[in-house]
Amino acid sequence: MPRTSQIVSLAYRVPDGKLTHADIQQRFGAEVADKIAVSSGILERRVVSPDQCASDLAVAAAEDLFADTGIARDSIDLLVYATQTPDYLLPTTACIMQRRLGLRTSVAAFDVNLGCSQYVYSLAIAHSMLVAGLARRALVMTGDTVSRIINPADRAVVPLFGDAGTATVLEAKEGAGGFRDFLLGTDGSGADALIWPTSGLREPRTPESALAVADSTGAIRRRDDMFMEGAKVFLFTLKTVPELVKNLVQRNGLEVADVDLFVFHQASELIVMSAAKRLGIPHEKLHFKLHDVGNSGGSTVAIALADAWMSGKVRPGIRVVLVAFGVGLSWGASLLEWPTEGFLGAHCHVDFSASPEKPRAQEGSP
Repeated sequence: MPRTSQIVSLAYRVPDGKLTHADIQQRFGAEVADKIAVSSGILERRVVSPDQCASDLAVAAAEDLFADTGIARDSIDLLVYATQTPDYLLPTTACIMQRRLGLRTSVAAFDVNLGCSQYVYSLAIAHSMLVAGLARRALVMTGDTVSRIINPADRAVVPLFGDAGTATVLEAKEGAGGFRDFLLGTDGSGADALIWPTSGLREPRTPESALAVADSTGAIRRRDDMFMEGAKVFLFTLKTVPELVKNLVQRNGLEVADVDLFVFHQASELIVMSAAKRLGIPHEKLHFKLHDVGNSGGSTVAIALADAWMSGKVRPGIRVVLVAFGVGLSWGASLLEWPTEGFLGAHCHVDFSASPEKPRAQEGSP
């Protein structure tokens, strides 16, 4: 059996549509927009058209990856697609993706219904199957179109979320490098902090659930929209994430200082920097990619990791920790040593030349 697995390549796609800072100012007022931009670091979000699905973005990312690396489609024998905005609840979107991507029919394909922690969870699933010998090469895809499930008048979430899709290829590996460990967790008592109430069968849609109401903060939403209680999520993050990272590195005989790069879920700059400050992580060991794409939910870690490689922060042999947290409530972290050989690059066929400049780091950042 192989000892571990490694990332071979990764790619991401965002839609052409944009929701700019000026758009947010016009919709919610300059004071609200500027305050959120300062704390989140988000100046622009990418949003899909009404007929565009998350799977379209993820498939486009996978096609970029195949075209740029020369990885053979018939070498993929496992497809994991993580999303909370699928094409259908039935059938699973991964089955449709198998056909769209022209993968062989012997591929194992299934969806993972998980939100912001989906990338780390999906990597853990693929890694486990590769190490167990159930597959040799896996395609892990993520995608969500949060803009299609939130109320356009909800000032608590509209300024934060963007849409995206990603594709990552993993393969079984012998020798040094690759994934060393995963640590996952769940606390369902906080499920109502991030929820789309009428998205399934538990709460049917009714004329009442379609009525828009304002909450105590002035945010306008319906039961038919995704809801987020930002304060509760923030407190959950500060309580859970530092302990998660400490436990992961310590059980591998390391200290936080021994890690070269941390890639956190890009919830907001304030959340990431607050967690990093509690861990004593210096700013140069963090990477951000959210100011011009927004918080894309479960795709953020893959996007930030790809961007870190393209920015020169990822080098052969460095230790990297991936950290994701959110909907569920759920969380996951992974420790990996970047392979010294076999990595075929990160890819993004998106023009960011017209994007706003990155904001300065938050005051008091570590």
